[in-house]
Amino acid sequence: MKEACNHTKIRFWGGLRTIGGTIVSIEYKESRVIFDFGLIFSPDTSMLDEKIKERSSKIVKDYLKLGLIPPIDGIYQAEDLEGLADPLPEERDARHTAVIVSHLHLDHMGGVGMLSPQIPVYFTEDSLKLYRSLEVVGEAVKGHKPSLRACTYNETFQIGEICITPIRVDHDVIGACGFHVQTPDGAVFYTGDFRLHGKNPQWMETAIEKVKDRGFDVLIMEGTTLRGIEERKQPIIADRALPTSLVKEASIAGHMMEILQETTGLGLFNIYHRNIERLKTMLEVANLAKRKLVFELETAYIAEQFLGKRNFSVYLPANTKHESIIGTLPWLEGGFNESL
Repeated sequence: MKEACNHTKIRFWGGLRTIGGTIVSIEYKESRVIFDFGLIFSPDTSMLDEKIKERSSKIVKDYLKLGLIPPIDGIYQAEDLEGLADPLPEERDARHTAVIVSHLHLDHMGGVGMLSPQIPVYFTEDSLKLYRSLEVVGEAVKGHKPSLRACTYNETFQIGEICITPIRVDHDVIGACGFHVQTPDGAVFYTGDFRLHGKNPQWMETAIEKVKDRGFDVLIMEGTTLRGIEERKQPIIADRALPTSLVKEASIAGHMMEILQETTGLGLFNIYHRNIERLKTMLEVANLAKRKLVFELETAYIAEQFLGKRNFSVYLPANTKHESIIGTLPWLEGGFNESL
Protein backbone atom coordinates (compact mmCIF):
# COMPACT_ATOMS: atom_id res chain seq x y z
CA MET A 1 0.00 0.00 0.00
CA LYS A 2 1.18 3.55 -0.68
CA GLU A 3 2.47 5.06 2.56
CA ALA A 4 1.80 8.70 1.58
CA CYS A 5 -2.00 8.35 1.52
CA ASN A 6 -2.76 5.06 3.22
CA HIS A 7 -6.39 5.11 4.28
CA THR A 8 -6.88 1.38 3.62
CA LYS A 9 -7.31 -0.98 6.57
CA ILE A 10 -7.41 -4.76 6.46
CA ARG A 11 -8.91 -6.48 9.49
CA PHE A 12 -9.28 -10.16 10.27
CA TRP A 13 -12.38 -10.91 12.34
CA GLY A 14 -12.36 -14.70 12.15
CA GLY A 15 -10.65 -17.74 10.69
CA LEU A 16 -7.07 -16.98 11.77
CA ARG A 17 -6.81 -19.82 14.28
CA THR A 18 -9.76 -21.94 13.26
CA ILE A 19 -10.88 -24.00 10.31
CA GLY A 20 -13.82 -21.97 9.13
CA GLY A 21 -15.37 -18.76 10.34
CA THR A 22 -13.53 -16.74 7.72
CA ILE A 23 -14.34 -13.01 7.93
CA VAL A 24 -12.03 -10.30 6.51
CA SER A 25 -12.83 -6.61 6.08
CA ILE A 26 -11.15 -4.11 3.79
CA GLU A 27 -11.94 -0.47 4.51
CA TYR A 28 -11.14 2.75 2.69
CA LYS A 29 -12.41 5.87 4.47
CA GLU A 30 -16.21 5.50 4.46
CA SER A 31 -16.26 2.44 2.20
CA ARG A 32 -16.05 -1.13 3.45
CA VAL A 33 -16.29 -4.64 2.05
CA ILE A 34 -16.37 -7.78 4.18
CA PHE A 35 -15.23 -10.96 2.50
CA ASP A 36 -17.15 -14.04 3.62
CA PHE A 37 -19.18 -14.37 6.77
CA GLY A 38 -18.77 -17.98 7.80
CA LEU A 39 -19.43 -19.94 10.96
CA ILE A 40 -16.95 -22.08 12.87
CA PHE A 41 -17.95 -25.74 13.03
CA SER A 42 -16.48 -27.47 16.04
CA PRO A 43 -18.78 -30.25 17.33
CA ASP A 44 -16.63 -30.86 20.41
CA THR A 45 -16.96 -27.28 21.69
CA SER A 46 -20.34 -26.19 20.28
CA MET A 47 -22.84 -25.14 22.96
CA LEU A 48 -25.77 -24.96 20.58
CA ASP A 49 -26.19 -28.69 20.01
CA GLU A 50 -29.24 -30.93 20.06
CA LYS A 51 -29.69 -30.44 23.82
CA ILE A 52 -29.47 -26.63 23.83
CA LYS A 53 -31.78 -25.15 21.23
CA GLU A 54 -31.26 -21.83 19.49
CA ARG A 55 -33.65 -18.99 20.24
CA SER A 56 -34.70 -17.81 16.80
CA SER A 57 -35.87 -14.43 18.12
CA LYS A 58 -32.52 -13.82 19.89
CA ILE A 59 -30.18 -15.62 17.54
CA VAL A 60 -27.95 -12.63 16.69
CA LYS A 61 -27.56 -11.59 20.34
CA ASP A 62 -26.85 -15.17 21.46
CA TYR A 63 -24.31 -15.75 18.70
CA LEU A 64 -22.54 -12.52 19.64
CA LYS A 65 -22.43 -13.41 23.33
CA LEU A 66 -21.06 -16.87 22.54
CA GLY A 67 -18.43 -15.44 20.20
CA LEU A 68 -19.83 -17.31 17.19
CA ILE A 69 -20.01 -14.09 15.16
CA PRO A 70 -17.75 -11.05 15.63
CA PRO A 71 -18.80 -7.69 17.18
CA ILE A 72 -18.33 -5.65 14.01
CA ASP A 73 -19.85 -2.17 13.99
CA GLY A 74 -22.50 -1.35 11.44
CA ILE A 75 -23.65 -4.75 10.18
CA TYR A 76 -26.34 -5.86 12.65
CA GLN A 77 -29.72 -4.19 13.01
CA ALA A 78 -30.59 -2.33 16.23
CA GLU A 79 -33.53 -4.60 16.99
CA ASP A 80 -31.21 -7.61 17.19
CA LEU A 81 -28.77 -5.77 19.49
CA GLU A 82 -31.33 -4.59 22.04
CA GLY A 83 -29.70 -4.43 25.47
CA LEU A 84 -26.13 -4.66 24.17
CA ALA A 85 -23.74 -1.72 24.54
CA ASP A 86 -21.90 -2.68 21.38
CA PRO A 87 -21.41 -3.20 18.50
CA LEU A 88 -22.80 -0.10 16.80
CA PRO A 89 -26.01 -0.98 14.92
CA GLU A 90 -26.24 -0.69 11.16
CA GLU A 91 -28.78 2.15 11.41
CA ARG A 92 -26.19 4.38 13.11
CA ASP A 93 -23.25 3.62 10.82
CA ALA A 94 -22.94 5.86 7.76
CA ARG A 95 -20.36 3.78 5.90
CA HIS A 96 -21.00 2.10 2.55
CA THR A 97 -20.80 -1.59 3.51
CA ALA A 98 -21.30 -4.83 1.60
CA VAL A 99 -20.59 -8.49 2.35
CA ILE A 100 -19.14 -10.45 -0.56
CA VAL A 101 -19.16 -14.26 -0.45
CA SER A 102 -16.53 -16.38 -2.21
CA HIS A 103 -18.47 -19.67 -2.19
CA LEU A 104 -21.40 -21.47 -0.59
CA HIS A 105 -19.73 -23.56 2.08
CA LEU A 106 -21.13 -22.85 5.54
CA ASP A 107 -17.74 -21.92 6.97
CA HIS A 108 -17.68 -19.03 4.49
CA MET A 109 -21.34 -17.96 4.31
CA GLY A 110 -23.29 -19.63 7.13
CA GLY A 111 -23.62 -16.39 9.12
CA VAL A 112 -25.05 -14.05 6.48
CA GLY A 113 -28.53 -14.44 7.97
CA MET A 114 -27.29 -12.64 11.10
CA LEU A 115 -26.65 -9.46 9.12
CA SER A 116 -29.04 -6.55 8.93
CA PRO A 117 -31.32 -7.03 5.90
CA GLN A 118 -30.09 -3.58 4.80
CA ILE A 119 -26.56 -4.90 4.20
CA PRO A 120 -26.21 -6.15 0.59
CA VAL A 121 -24.70 -9.63 0.23
CA TYR A 122 -23.07 -10.44 -3.11
CA PHE A 123 -22.93 -13.96 -4.57
CA THR A 124 -21.71 -14.89 -8.02
CA GLU A 125 -24.54 -15.71 -10.41
CA ASP A 126 -23.81 -19.45 -10.13
CA SER A 127 -23.74 -19.25 -6.32
CA LEU A 128 -27.01 -17.33 -6.27
CA LYS A 129 -28.71 -19.99 -8.39
CA LEU A 130 -27.47 -22.69 -6.03
CA TYR A 131 -28.60 -20.75 -2.96
CA ARG A 132 -32.11 -20.38 -4.39
CA SER A 133 -32.22 -24.17 -4.72
CA LEU A 134 -30.95 -24.61 -1.17
CA GLU A 135 -33.76 -22.37 0.06
CA VAL A 136 -36.30 -24.69 -1.58
CA VAL A 137 -34.86 -27.80 0.11
CA GLY A 138 -34.72 -26.19 3.53
CA GLU A 139 -31.06 -25.21 3.69
CA ALA A 140 -31.39 -21.44 3.85
CA VAL A 141 -29.15 -19.68 6.39
CA LYS A 142 -30.45 -19.11 9.91
CA GLY A 143 -31.70 -15.68 10.88
CA HIS A 144 -32.89 -13.04 8.44
CA LYS A 145 -33.45 -13.50 4.74
CA PRO A 146 -30.26 -11.89 3.37
CA SER A 147 -30.38 -9.09 0.82
CA LEU A 148 -28.77 -11.00 -2.04
CA ARG A 149 -27.28 -9.48 -5.17
CA ALA A 150 -25.49 -11.11 -8.08
CA CYS A 151 -22.01 -10.37 -9.35
CA THR A 152 -20.35 -11.71 -12.49
CA TYR A 153 -16.90 -13.20 -13.05
CA ASN A 154 -14.42 -10.60 -14.36
CA GLU A 155 -16.94 -7.73 -14.16
CA THR A 156 -15.89 -4.97 -11.75
CA PHE A 157 -18.41 -3.33 -9.43
CA GLN A 158 -18.02 -0.70 -6.73
CA ILE A 159 -18.88 -0.32 -3.07
CA GLY A 160 -18.24 3.35 -2.41
CA GLU A 161 -14.63 3.97 -3.43
CA ILE A 162 -13.66 0.28 -3.46
CA CYS A 163 -13.63 -1.66 -6.75
CA ILE A 164 -14.18 -5.44 -6.62
CA THR A 165 -13.63 -7.90 -9.45
CA PRO A 166 -14.72 -11.55 -8.97
CA ILE A 167 -12.24 -14.01 -10.49
CA ARG A 168 -13.30 -17.61 -10.95
CA VAL A 169 -11.40 -20.35 -9.09
CA ASP A 170 -11.83 -24.12 -8.97
CA HIS A 171 -13.45 -25.58 -5.88
CA ASP A 172 -15.88 -28.40 -5.11
CA VAL A 173 -18.90 -26.09 -5.08
CA ILE A 174 -20.29 -24.20 -8.05
CA GLY A 175 -19.78 -20.43 -8.21
CA ALA A 176 -16.51 -20.27 -6.27
CA CYS A 177 -14.32 -17.24 -6.87
CA GLY A 178 -11.62 -15.01 -5.46
CA PHE A 179 -11.78 -11.22 -5.44
CA HIS A 180 -9.40 -8.58 -6.71
CA VAL A 181 -9.96 -5.49 -4.57
CA GLN A 182 -8.73 -2.06 -5.62
CA THR A 183 -8.70 0.97 -3.35
CA PRO A 184 -7.04 4.32 -4.14
CA ASP A 185 -4.10 3.10 -2.02
CA GLY A 186 -3.42 -0.22 -3.72
CA ALA A 187 -4.77 -3.69 -4.47
CA VAL A 188 -5.58 -6.87 -2.55
CA PHE A 189 -6.35 -10.33 -3.88
CA TYR A 190 -8.48 -12.53 -1.63
CA THR A 191 -8.43 -16.07 -3.02
CA GLY A 192 -11.31 -17.66 -1.14
CA ASP A 193 -10.95 -21.44 -1.09
CA PHE A 194 -9.52 -23.17 -4.16
CA ARG A 195 -8.02 -26.47 -5.27
CA LEU A 196 -5.55 -27.69 -7.85
CA HIS A 197 -6.67 -31.33 -7.93
CA GLY A 198 -10.13 -30.73 -9.41
CA LYS A 199 -11.34 -31.26 -12.95
CA ASN A 200 -10.68 -27.64 -13.91
CA PRO A 201 -7.12 -26.73 -12.90
CA GLN A 202 -7.05 -24.40 -15.92
CA TRP A 203 -9.37 -22.07 -14.01
CA MET A 204 -6.64 -21.57 -11.43
CA GLU A 205 -4.00 -20.93 -14.09
CA THR A 206 -6.30 -18.35 -15.68
CA ALA A 207 -7.02 -16.74 -12.29
CA ILE A 208 -3.31 -16.42 -11.56
CA GLU A 209 -2.67 -14.71 -14.89
CA LYS A 210 -5.60 -12.32 -14.42
CA VAL A 211 -4.37 -11.30 -10.99
CA LYS A 212 -0.80 -10.87 -12.24
CA ASP A 213 -2.07 -8.60 -15.02
CA ARG A 214 -4.06 -6.49 -12.58
CA GLY A 215 -1.31 -6.41 -9.98
CA PHE A 216 -1.69 -6.61 -6.20
CA ASP A 217 0.06 -5.44 -3.06
CA VAL A 218 -1.44 -7.93 -0.59
CA LEU A 219 -2.42 -11.58 -1.02
CA ILE A 220 -4.91 -13.13 1.42
CA MET A 221 -5.15 -16.91 1.15
CA GLU A 222 -6.66 -19.44 3.52
CA GLY A 223 -4.70 -22.57 4.44
CA THR A 224 -4.84 -25.28 7.07
CA THR A 225 -1.42 -26.96 6.69
CA LEU A 226 1.09 -24.12 7.11
CA ARG A 227 1.59 -24.89 10.80
CA GLY A 228 3.22 -28.21 9.98
CA ILE A 229 5.63 -26.50 7.60
CA GLU A 230 6.50 -23.94 10.26
CA GLU A 231 7.22 -26.61 12.87
CA ARG A 232 9.55 -28.46 10.50
CA LYS A 233 11.40 -25.21 9.74
CA GLN A 234 10.90 -25.80 6.03
CA PRO A 235 10.56 -22.88 3.61
CA ILE A 236 7.36 -22.45 1.62
CA ILE A 237 8.38 -23.10 -1.97
CA ALA A 238 6.06 -22.94 -4.95
CA ASP A 239 5.77 -26.42 -6.45
CA ARG A 240 3.23 -27.18 -9.15
CA ALA A 241 3.60 -30.94 -8.66
CA LEU A 242 0.74 -32.46 -6.67
CA PRO A 243 1.50 -35.21 -4.11
CA THR A 244 1.23 -38.64 -5.69
CA SER A 245 -0.97 -39.78 -2.80
CA LEU A 246 -3.54 -37.04 -3.43
CA VAL A 247 -6.89 -38.32 -4.70
CA LYS A 248 -7.85 -36.19 -7.69
CA GLU A 249 -11.44 -35.45 -8.64
CA ALA A 250 -10.95 -37.17 -12.00
CA SER A 251 -10.16 -40.46 -10.23
CA ILE A 252 -13.30 -40.48 -8.05
CA ALA A 253 -15.39 -42.23 -10.70
CA GLY A 254 -12.88 -45.08 -10.92
CA HIS A 255 -12.88 -45.53 -7.15
CA MET A 256 -16.68 -45.65 -7.13
CA MET A 257 -16.70 -48.26 -9.89
CA GLU A 258 -14.27 -50.46 -7.97
CA ILE A 259 -16.46 -50.32 -4.87
CA LEU A 260 -19.60 -51.18 -6.80
CA GLN A 261 -17.92 -54.08 -8.58
CA GLU A 262 -16.88 -55.52 -5.22
CA THR A 263 -20.35 -55.02 -3.72
CA THR A 264 -23.32 -57.23 -4.55
CA GLY A 265 -25.78 -55.30 -2.39
CA LEU A 266 -26.33 -51.62 -1.92
CA GLY A 267 -23.47 -49.24 -2.54
CA LEU A 268 -23.82 -46.28 -0.18
CA PHE A 269 -21.97 -43.00 -0.79
CA ASN A 270 -22.05 -40.07 1.61
CA ILE A 271 -22.05 -36.87 -0.46
CA TYR A 272 -22.50 -33.13 -0.04
CA HIS A 273 -25.10 -32.16 -2.62
CA ARG A 274 -23.69 -28.66 -3.02
CA ASN A 275 -20.99 -30.46 -5.00
CA ILE A 276 -22.79 -30.54 -8.35
CA GLU A 277 -19.77 -32.07 -10.06
CA ARG A 278 -19.95 -35.07 -7.71
CA LEU A 279 -23.65 -35.58 -8.45
CA LYS A 280 -22.81 -35.68 -12.15
CA THR A 281 -20.09 -38.25 -11.49
CA MET A 282 -22.53 -40.46 -9.59
CA LEU A 283 -24.98 -40.38 -12.49
CA GLU A 284 -22.23 -41.38 -14.90
CA VAL A 285 -20.97 -44.20 -12.65
CA ALA A 286 -24.47 -45.60 -12.08
CA ASN A 287 -25.02 -45.71 -15.82
CA LEU A 288 -21.71 -47.49 -16.49
CA ALA A 289 -22.22 -49.92 -13.62
CA LYS A 290 -25.82 -50.58 -14.69
CA ARG A 291 -27.01 -49.73 -11.20
CA LYS A 292 -30.17 -47.93 -10.10
CA LEU A 293 -29.20 -44.59 -8.60
CA VAL A 294 -31.32 -43.42 -5.68
CA PHE A 295 -31.07 -39.87 -4.31
CA GLU A 296 -32.71 -38.36 -1.28
CA LEU A 297 -35.43 -35.90 -2.25
CA GLU A 298 -33.38 -32.75 -1.59
CA THR A 299 -30.46 -34.06 -3.64
CA ALA A 300 -32.79 -35.11 -6.45
CA TYR A 301 -34.18 -31.58 -6.64
CA ILE A 302 -30.70 -30.03 -6.90
CA ALA A 303 -29.57 -32.61 -9.49
CA GLU A 304 -32.61 -31.83 -11.64
CA GLN A 305 -32.07 -28.07 -11.32
CA PHE A 306 -28.41 -28.11 -12.34
CA LEU A 307 -27.99 -31.22 -14.46
CA GLY A 308 -31.44 -31.65 -15.96
CA LYS A 309 -31.13 -35.36 -15.24
CA ARG A 310 -34.10 -37.58 -14.54
CA ASN A 311 -32.58 -41.06 -14.76
CA PHE A 312 -32.65 -41.80 -11.04
CA SER A 313 -35.11 -42.77 -8.35
CA VAL A 314 -35.84 -40.89 -5.17
CA TYR A 315 -35.92 -42.18 -1.62
CA LEU A 316 -38.97 -40.69 0.05
CA PRO A 317 -39.56 -41.56 3.75
CA ALA A 318 -43.20 -42.09 4.68
CA ASN A 319 -43.15 -39.06 7.02
CA THR A 320 -41.71 -36.61 4.53
CA LYS A 321 -42.88 -33.01 4.87
CA HIS A 322 -41.48 -31.72 1.59
CA GLU A 323 -44.63 -31.67 -0.51
CA SER A 324 -43.49 -28.35 -1.97
CA ILE A 325 -40.40 -30.01 -3.43
CA ILE A 326 -42.36 -32.95 -4.78
CA GLY A 327 -44.67 -30.49 -6.51
CA THR A 328 -41.72 -29.12 -8.51
CA LEU A 329 -40.79 -32.60 -9.79
CA PRO A 330 -43.97 -33.99 -11.41
CA TRP A 331 -41.93 -36.23 -13.68
CA LEU A 332 -40.96 -38.29 -10.63
CA GLU A 333 -44.53 -39.55 -10.09
CA GLY A 334 -44.29 -43.26 -9.47
CA GLY A 335 -40.52 -43.06 -9.18
CA PHE A 336 -40.27 -42.99 -5.40
CA ASN A 337 -38.87 -45.68 -3.16
CA GLU A 338 -40.10 -45.84 0.45
CA SER A 339 -37.73 -48.65 1.32
CA LEU A 340 -34.49 -49.96 -0.11
